[in-house]
Amino acid sequence: MKTNYPFYDWMPKPIGVLILLALFVPLFFSGGTYLSNINEMAGGMGVLTENFQFLSLCASIGMSMVFPFMLPYLQARNVKHVYLGGYTLLALLNGVCAVTENIPVLMACCFLIGFIRVALVLNTTFVIAPYLLGIQTLDMFLYEPDSPEGAYKNDHARTVLMPVLYCYILCIVQFSNYVSAWVAYEFRWEYTYLLVMGMMLAAILLVSFTFCHAPTHRYHLPWRLLPDALLLTLAMGAFCYIMVFGKTYDWFAQRSICVAWAVMLVCGGGFLWLSAAVRQKRVLELGIFRYRYTWYGIGIFILLMLINSSTLFVTTYLKMSTLSGNLESATVSCWAIPGCVAGLVFTLICVFRGVHFRYIYAAGFLLMLAANLYMFFHYQTMGVYEHTIPPTLLHYSGMLVLYSVTCAFAMKHLPIRYFATWLFLMVAVRNVVAPAIGTSVYGNWLQERQQHYITRLVQDVRTDNPQSAARFMQVTRLGQLQGKDGMEASRLASTLMKGQVTLQATLVAMKDITGSTVWICLGSALAVLLMPYHRNEKT
Repeated sequence: MKTNYPFYDWMPKPIGVLILLALFVPLFFSGGTYLSNINEMAGGMGVLTENFQFLSLCASIGMSMVFPFMLPYLQARNVKHVYLGGYTLLALLNGVCAVTENIPVLMACCFLIGFIRVALVLNTTFVIAPYLLGIQTLDMFLYEPDSPEGAYKNDHARTVLMPVLYCYILCIVQFSNYVSAWVAYEFRWEYTYLLVMGMMLAAILLVSFTFCHAPTHRYHLPWRLLPDALLLTLAMGAFCYIMVFGKTYDWFAQRSICVAWAVMLVCGGGFLWLSAAVRQKRVLELGIFRYRYTWYGIGIFILLMLINSSTLFVTTYLKMSTLSGNLESATVSCWAIPGCVAGLVFTLICVFRGVHFRYIYAAGFLLMLAANLYMFFHYQTMGVYEHTIPPTLLHYSGMLVLYSVTCAFAMKHLPIRYFATWLFLMVAVRNVVAPAIGTSVYGNWLQERQQHYITRLVQDVRTDNPQSAARFMQVTRLGQLQGKDGMEASRLASTLMKGQVTLQATLVAMKDITGSTVWICLGSALAVLLMPYHRNEKT
């Protein structure tokens, strides 16, 4: 193997590192769908916004399905050929997404985009660490350490590398949200896909001219895993459909929800039966659940993504109280980038100083608590744009702390045969199951509280209330001065007062839920402090 692999010998190492880092960028610009443009996309296609939330989860399902095939793929791959083939396929899939309005076709494209994207991310990740640091990361998944010191060295390396990798990825994702919102604002939302296609073609040219040729190994597809993967994909897809569309379709009053429930039970049951009954290696090896830290990791990710769903209130508050659009909301989300960097610095300081995991986790939840507490005291009908910046900084700082450390933490004391299983389980829980649950919980919670406060506030809007009657008459007169007749002016006044009541009820509901989220964060911080850990646990 060449010493400068995977580049040609004339390539300086610093430039090679920059090229590898640059190859991440088009991958995280390509998401299949762009939630920062969700209203424009739904309006342009004439469909529900829930369709695009579901498409985003389809991409996440595709991301999780890479890991059962990860080790044979990484051992057999040709780095250059994977890049060329992967970026070409992503360019084609983004082209299809730009021109089609067929939801099943978009579902298939989003699933494939998620799958190929993670395959290319793994390709880059398992090249950059050996190239830059000389750490053979693939060996960590193939060979057991020969001593406790070697095991700790591997654990410590993962605990340091994961925060750096996740910080870089999250920064790219937040910047891509802003770029996609800007493209939709200045041009058309379809042009975002064209921009991504151009980035893919640029990546293909970059790889073609800088990466050297390498021998190609034969890849043997583990066919025995395909039934598991298919059943689990259908089960997770049906689960996400229920969570996303349940509120809109009134749950089991809609036939499609009942069908999705049946598909989830049948496919999920078949998957679990295969995992338990067949002795050969499966997609999900149930032996991983014998380890305590696996359950800790799953629990922390579910709590994290549940609390993370509360960030939709920041965007909603921004649009309702400051009359901001998607571009202004995406601009606020750019403040997540310094928040992620602050979380990275905090995490690395804790890791290098040997701070126990329990205190790192507690600090992450307390940062998210501070973000929600700040928002709790700043909800108002006439909001200030700058008031949404501090909670964004605090939230993403805490999110990065929890996001990055948990992955490495759950791999401690875990046999290497379960490493790929844990990565699959982590992505499935963190990117599919927990976000679907969180979005459903907060969406239904907001709807219930909103209706509750509308019912309460509307009781004060009546003709025998002098303040309400005066406001109604004032708007009625204004409508008559504009040339409307008495009935049209009264209808205008009713509509305006209804809008004011709805606005106040929504803000009070969000404040109510944000207050409850503060208690959830506090309970999570206490839980991670009180959980039993292994003796002499070190970061």
